[in-house]
Amino acid sequence: MKSERSLPRIRFGSFEANFHAGELRREGLKIRLGQHALKLLALLLERPGQLRTRDEIRQRLWGSHVFVNFDQSLNKIVHQLRDALQDDAGNPRYIETVPEHGYRFVYFSRPVSRAINKHGLHSGRLAVLPFVVKPSTREMELFNKVVVNTVIDRLSATPGLRVLAYSTVQSYREQQLDLRAIGQSLLVPFIVIGDLTRSGSQLLLHVELIDVKDGAQRWGAQFKQTYSDLQSDSETLAHRVYDGLQPVLSQTILRRPEKSLRDRTHIVQMERKPTDDPSGDTNSRHN
Repeated sequence: MKSERSLPRIRFGSFEANFHAGELRREGLKIRLGQHALKLLALLLERPGQLRTRDEIRQRLWGSHVFVNFDQSLNKIVHQLRDALQDDAGNPRYIETVPEHGYRFVYFSRPVSRAINKHGLHSGRLAVLPFVVKPSTREMELFNKVVVNTVIDRLSATPGLRVLAYSTVQSYREQQLDLRAIGQSLLVPFIVIGDLTRSGSQLLLHVELIDVKDGAQRWGAQFKQTYSDLQSDSETLAHRVYDGLQPVLSQTILRRPEKSLRDRTHIVQMERKPTDDPSGDTNSRHN
């Protein structure tokens, strides 16, 4: 039987599981998690996207010689794990229930072994963080999300550029965390940050492209716009940000030579990817 301690360190979203140390961390902070929940996480991460049956789970967690109230115990452990991952059973980001069969991890694993520079960061990768919003109202936060998502969508179409999904970066806020630490966590050499401020009917957005290696600003710009129609303003503003960023990225990320491509990490990066497993029932989910 494969031991969870034989797994490498694994990253998914803002989480990192270190099974050798027996711990789960979020943005560097350790999360309390019981050993059975950690074993279940390890089992799911061994084959992300594939169904792990209830029999497999029983064997891994308790073996064949331990008698427990399996359904009640498993439900409790899954709930604990989902709570630690801030996951939702009805709309899972990490753990999907396959009713009457088992569970699967809905992220796709890929060894981080390609295009690693001497600082341990991927070349050709970029993270666009949610902007810092002032005032932080529900309307402004929704506006912010649309702008950032649109910028990510447009940049993702750039050949040779890999932009992290919004779901991967949404928990990172530039004002709360060190940019170098974020770069190391996400394995990106460049990060886009911004401040979005509304004053009456006017919007002011200040955007910067930061080199996380030394914290230097590689590009910065301010955009002013009238806050009249939410949808049209968000799209227009996002396109203006893209138009300013795209040529700069061509001169920094896309044409920047990397002298060392040797992989110096044993971390596995996880990204969400749809699965074609026919055993999943995506219309009926429960704990």
